[in-house]
Order: sequence, then C-alpha cells, then structure tokens
Amino acid sequence: MVEWTEHEPPEGQYQVLDAEGALDGDPPAFEEDELVGMYRTMVATRTLEEKMLKMQQSGEASLVARSRGEEATPLGCAAALAPDDWVFYTYRQNPALLYWDYPMDNLIAGSIGAEPETIEEELGPVEAGVNFSPDYTPVGVNTTNAVGMAMADKFNDRDTVSMAFIGDGSTSEGAFHDAMNFAGVFEPPVVIVCQNNQWAISEPSHRQTGSETFAQKGEAYGVPHERVDGNDIFAVREKAEEAVERARNGDGPTFIECVTYRMEEHNTSDNPDVYRDPEEQREKWEDRDPLDRYETYLREEEILDDDLAEEIAAELDEEVSEAVEAARGVPDSEPERMFDHHLHGDSWAQAHQRTELEREQSGKNPFTDFTGEGFDE
Repeated sequence: MVEWTEHEPPEGQYQVLDAEGALDGDPPAFEEDELVGMYRTMVATRTLEEKMLKMQQSGEASLVARSRGEEATPLGCAAALAPDDWVFYTYRQNPALLYWDYPMDNLIAGSIGAEPETIEEELGPVEAGVNFSPDYTPVGVNTTNAVGMAMADKFNDRDTVSMAFIGDGSTSEGAFHDAMNFAGVFEPPVVIVCQNNQWAISEPSHRQTGSETFAQKGEAYGVPHERVDGNDIFAVREKAEEAVERARNGDGPTFIECVTYRMEEHNTSDNPDVYRDPEEQREKWEDRDPLDRYETYLREEEILDDDLAEEIAAELDEEVSEAVEAARGVPDSEPERMFDHHLHGDSWAQAHQRTELEREQSGKNPFTDFTGEGFDE
C-alpha cells in the first residue's frame, strides 16, 4: 500500500476556489443561469450514475464507471467548447455529455446492452450541441483520433476545435506520444485533457511516470501545458477556455493535466480493496469534493438555497426515472448488428464471420471452413 499515489502530495496546481469553496482568485464572469446550470449538471451526473449503479447491482446493466468526485474536470473542459466542436470522450466523462444535452436514455440503453443502431431506431438520433465520438475502451487512441480530426478541420479551414479526454495511464501508451509529437509539429486545433485521477485501474500514478507531473510531458513535444486543480470548476473552465481560444485562433494545441482523485472503483468489475488502502487519501479528497466546494460558493453568493437545491434534485429524479423507462423500452439487439457500420463494404472476413454466426444460430457447426474455400455441410 502507498500513502501517496503521486511522487509527493499533489499541490501547486492552478486554483480559483480553495478546498472550502471560497474564492482564491478573480470572481468568474458567468451569468447566474450559467452558474446554476453547471451545478445542475454535476447533480444530474451523480443522480444518473447512482441509478445506473443500482441497475448494475440488480443485473440490469452490464458495467458502470462512475465519475463521483471528478465531475469538475469533464464539465469545466466541455463547457469551454462551442457548438459543432468535437469531443473524444471515455467512460468517465458523463458530465461533458450531460452539459451538451446528450440524452440520458441513450446512455442508459447502451449500458443495458442495446447496440447504437438499435438505440437510434427506437429513441431517435442524438442531437447534442457538440459532436461526440463513439466511446471506446482503449482510451489512448482518443489522442490520435482527436489530432487527426483537428488536422482535417485545419486543412478545410474550419474553425472547430477537437478535445480529447484521457486518463493518467493513457500517457504511457504509444498513441499518446504519437499524437503529442504530431500536434507539436503540425499545430492542429486540439486540446488534450489528462484527467489524472491517480489510478490507472490498479497502478498508482507514481508507477506510471518518472516525471514530477503529467503536464511536464508536454515539454518534450513543444506543446503548451497546464496543471490545474481538477476539482475546481472555475480553474478547469478558465484554463480550458484559454486552450480552446488558442486552438481556434490558429495557435495550436494545448495539453491540460487536471489533478483529481478516483473516489470509487475503476468500474463495477473492479475491487479496489485488493490493491489500495480504503482510507488512503480518501479524507483529504472528500474535503476537496468538487460538488461540495461549488455548492458552498453558490450558497455564499446567495445564488443557491435549500428551495432551489430541492427543486433541482426533484426535477432530476423525475428526469432520470423517465430516461430509465425509455431505455428499458429499447428491444434487445439482434446478434447480427455487431457487423453493422464497422467497415465500408463487406470484406471477405466479415462475410465469413457472418456466415459462421448464421450457422451457429441454425444449429450447424460454424467452424468447418479450414481453407477458406467453403463450409462443410
């Protein structure tokens, strides 16, 4: 067991709200509706993820990865974007999706096994304010995909910005270094966000890198970088807005490390008690909870009170319940849907695998074509 997941206690990152929720910098220039909207998104994320956890525990959902205690990072970064920008996200950025009105019923339907094509047919196409890439497990490739998208926008004189989310563990993958090197040389309009929650599944961050910080990895590639308190919504949003503006103005990429902490398991297939002390750092990070800090600030500024908090909570309970029922109405996907939209055209391998599936479904041996010349009857 380790006392600190980083080489030393993580301090010194850029901060606007202190751990108690008091301003430690200039007041943010947001309208009251925007401030309440960000609070609502944080509460919506926790309400949705708690419901999905219960659905997983009852066997209804397959897998859930929660973002509790990390909400300020994806929310603050995504809020810095503009309509038509691109987001390459992973399984811990629900606040980014909800901020841009990604429908909850789509998220839930995917977690209970429906294929994207089936969901679209039943619930309609997703109409979010920005473009979200499909989510996938090998998160390191978010960086190469985002850099490639940004380069295409640059070639076509579009003013859209691409934002990629990765974890601290992804900075050890080759795709990250390929993307950072390309970004440093060709300066596409991209923002790469490292959500450093200090655990790459079971690996603590001090075993992930020899660098003092993850932000320092930008040095090697000539990419401007920032290290931000990832539980401070104002600090995250401010630095993300600077990075997005730099990209949109043609001044190239930025790498942002948001320092936060994974309060829960990696996902519901994981047991963190096997590899970390349950009390390790927990109290320190509970004191820095992004929602508690932000709520304290809003109450001190008399923007939020008990009545409004209860009203928002009640609205979200109803919204999540309606989304769950809509998701439950999506029928099970047919197994053949796994072949939809993977390739342009129908390759020999795909046609062969489809035939194997058809044979298995009809009770025949699917594995009799040893030479590729045809199946034995």
